[in-house]
Amino acid sequence: MQTRALLSVALSWFAACALTAYAQKGPETTLTKLPEDHAYQRVLRAYVATLSEKDFTHCVTERLHIDTATDTDPEYLYRQYILTMMHQPLVGTKRGAPAITAPPGLFVLSAIETPKGVIPPPVWPETLIAFAQWDYPGNLYRSSRALKLRAFVTATVLMVMFDNFAELNDANDPPPIRPDWHGYQPVFWAAPYPGFKDVLPPDVQKAYEAGLKKIGERMLGWGVRGETCEHDIMSPVGLIYISRAINDPAFAQSVEARTRMLCTDPRYFHPAGYWVERGGIDTGFGGTANLFAAWTALMTDWPFAREAVERTYRLRGHLVLPDPDGWLTGPSHFNSRLGSPASFDQFAFDGARDNAAAMVTDEAAQFIQTPSPEALKNAPGRRAYMFNEDIGENPRDSAGRFIRNDEIKNAWPWKLRMWMTYNFPVSLNPGYEFYRKGAFAHRQELEKKNSPLLKSPFLRGESFIRDFEKAFVVTRQPGFAAILHTGPIGYQSPDDNKAQFKGPMGLSGGQLSAFWTPEAGSVILGLRSGMSYDKSYDLAEAWRTWPNHSVSGATTDGTFFTSARIQKPDATVETHGNKASVKVAGIIPDSVVGQEKTIAGRYDYVRSFGIDDKGVSVETTVSGDGKEQIAELYETLPVYLRDTEHQAKETPTAIEFQVGGKWGPATDQYAENVQAVRLTRFKGAVVITFDRPRRVKLAPGDWADTWFTKANCRNVLIDLLENADRPTALKDARKVGYRIEPAAK
Repeated sequence: MQTRALLSVALSWFAACALTAYAQKGPETTLTKLPEDHAYQRVLRAYVATLSEKDFTHCVTERLHIDTATDTDPEYLYRQYILTMMHQPLVGTKRGAPAITAPPGLFVLSAIETPKGVIPPPVWPETLIAFAQWDYPGNLYRSSRALKLRAFVTATVLMVMFDNFAELNDANDPPPIRPDWHGYQPVFWAAPYPGFKDVLPPDVQKAYEAGLKKIGERMLGWGVRGETCEHDIMSPVGLIYISRAINDPAFAQSVEARTRMLCTDPRYFHPAGYWVERGGIDTGFGGTANLFAAWTALMTDWPFAREAVERTYRLRGHLVLPDPDGWLTGPSHFNSRLGSPASFDQFAFDGARDNAAAMVTDEAAQFIQTPSPEALKNAPGRRAYMFNEDIGENPRDSAGRFIRNDEIKNAWPWKLRMWMTYNFPVSLNPGYEFYRKGAFAHRQELEKKNSPLLKSPFLRGESFIRDFEKAFVVTRQPGFAAILHTGPIGYQSPDDNKAQFKGPMGLSGGQLSAFWTPEAGSVILGLRSGMSYDKSYDLAEAWRTWPNHSVSGATTDGTFFTSARIQKPDATVETHGNKASVKVAGIIPDSVVGQEKTIAGRYDYVRSFGIDDKGVSVETTVSGDGKEQIAELYETLPVYLRDTEHQAKETPTAIEFQVGGKWGPATDQYAENVQAVRLTRFKGAVVITFDRPRRVKLAPGDWADTWFTKANCRNVLIDLLENADRPTALKDARKVGYRIEPAAK
């Protein structure tokens, strides 16, 4: 259910991007016929001109048979089950195009070349070929020559028009065509080619392959944009499809080298196990990147691709925390753009992505469920039903009426879009297309052995401290778990010729990202709301409620500053058995995206963590040069209350202060001489004990995420000025220490 909710939100956001900031901005083609500037284009157009309506008539009038007996091999059934996990491939208008019901007359050259422009037929070629190749006894369209030719003609139109546009425009500044926005384009015309190749004459095959190679070499020449991780790792998929189609060793080597760079170069892939998002991490968009990485690994035998997927899923498993009620949480404060934690990342497709990844690495095994025998048995028929529903729904007219088959028309002249199919970001099911024989048997073997990889690392009954390349330190001790983020966060510069966002690209500087117990779940949890292409949901004026473990404050003129925007903290990590010492340090930046003012002084920040089998110790020091008056300065501790949608019936975390040995409810008014803070959630509790009595209060209100999640948090604010609310110049070091441990409720 988490993935469905996120998908709905993410689709809306992607659609907004595609229609606005990410809309194609170059000059549109005015061609009224297919281009013939190159020999391959002339051969393809000449062959399309020979095809008549009869060539595109499939003569199938029945629905797919659902009660047909199928192969009972578990591997066959499991592959079909994976195919049911996504609505792709689409061959009708239930989010698709009427590829099957479209009249044959739409595919002849005279219907494509019009005074209004070159109009592609209503087909997504790669999905139509996937359907025509679907191995199911009741598939009446299997190996249909008519469908293959429909796919060929449409793919030809899309390919030659794309090549023409790229040739005319990719040298423009800014370029309207890019390796990240348009990296998926080859899937439309290269993926289906092996499926319709057999119906083409040899000279047409040669011409088509020449076109694929020409475009592939051009796309390799575009390099890597480096603006968004999920788009960068998308491009190898399209290039690999071209490589598989043309069988050119030199081109294949170039594609492998490009993919290797994306999977190993620290500019694009951090060895901790995440795709770099403008210098930082984004677990939300990282989910989309994982989809394309798994796709790449399944298509190839490249060890570096497999290792990248293995690393990403290993880290992902250590960033997802299970609450006692089964709800999954995780930190997100460090994300460059989105507020979604790893448990709520993008485009999991109800398990299809993770099932694909599980064929690459057992690190993904914990994220999938083995289907029941009944679900396996029914999978082929269920997919047939889904195809029938897809095929049976024609487009609607302006009055909302479903039009007849004979009323379907070629709609609009070709135009380059970020997502040509509107079914972003994928149109095929990679786990099905590149199913690895034996995947189901391997899954059964893991279950037979009761492999610990089937469970979250936090539920395996083991104790550990794991250092993820100085980016994350994750521990599981007998009574608790903790996640520290010690790595870099994202950044942007107006001079980098990339999209400029209106909020901070990550919040960290070295933080306690999460403190979890089996009885209480996630009690301390660093989160953020994130930002769309034109709007930040982390408003600077609400900084007191930002749920992250930082030193934050404001000058007397209201200028906000925070250690959470230290882009690359100096981090040292030392582990010794079940103990660890971690230290982060840096200079607090003079400005935060979202406000115009800057601070005048210098503020040095140091935070040390000590981990043992009982809990986590924290000591934070901040010192300044006294150049300005500071009105507020806090050590903030983000307390996770609950998810108001999925945990609406659960009592939010109770926050209490201990004063004089007695516990009482915490409020947003200062309490003096606070000895400890107690956080009670579900059937567990956590106690934070200070090094000495402190002046403490709650943030002025709850923080509520209204975008990707429905998480609520409340900050505990520890006063670091300790000057009775009188402004002061920070000339000496201010220090606070405390110990976090699980406790009885």
